[in-house]
Amino acid sequence: MLTHHPDDPKDANTIQQVFSAEKVPTLWHAIPALEDLLTAWEAKTEDTKYLDYHEGLSDGIDKIRKYYCQFDSKPAYVLSLGKSH
Repeated sequence: MLTHHPDDPKDANTIQQVFSAEKVPTLWHAIPALEDLLTAWEAKTEDTKYLDYHEGLSDGIDKIRKYYCQFDSKPAYVLSLGKSH
């Protein structure tokens, strides 16, 4: 889903754009978008190029995981996956 290289520092902005639509539903993008963001940030925590950001990335990963785990108890998210274009 990320449309740029995972080393691009704009991961969160790209994911936010996935949810930005005025006339079409975007809820079905939630799970894949968070998976992509989580994967990109996890890769950055293993890259010494992002050493200065490891603490912030780890905090962000923890937050994403917290909300990602809640998808299991929210059937609307799972049902929305069937509505993809």
